[in-house]
Amino acid sequence: MLQKLLTFSLIMLAVLAFHPRSHADPIVEDGLSRLAGTLGAVHYLRTLCKPAEGQLWRNKMLDLLSSSDIGPSSRNALIGAFNAGYSRQQSAHKRCTAAAANLGNTYARQGAQQARQLAQRLAN
Repeated sequence: MLQKLLTFSLIMLAVLAFHPRSHADPIVEDGLSRLAGTLGAVHYLRTLCKPAEGQLWRNKMLDLLSSSDIGPSSRNALIGAFNAGYSRQQSAHKRCTAAAANLGNTYARQGAQQARQLAQRLAN
């Protein structure tokens, strides 16, 4: 259920995120950066605790990046945010524990919420 919700939210975001006015909106840019960081954290934690998911979360980030024609600086900033989210969790969690698994689920829910909020902002 959680994965379906995030997938739906990311699809909505991919459709709306790069609406022409989104690049002029610093709130949207910040939101995309936070979402990218969240996806990086989820990618590390879920790979650590649910290896069967493989590259699912990294691929969601790639989908987000390829969903539109963004400039190189925006693309690099989003990649940097993803990598920072990944690295923070990699530093904090060396093996899967109950806390790491729960945190991965929490970040996945936060990512879905962030995507919905961005889509709502762009729809207005």
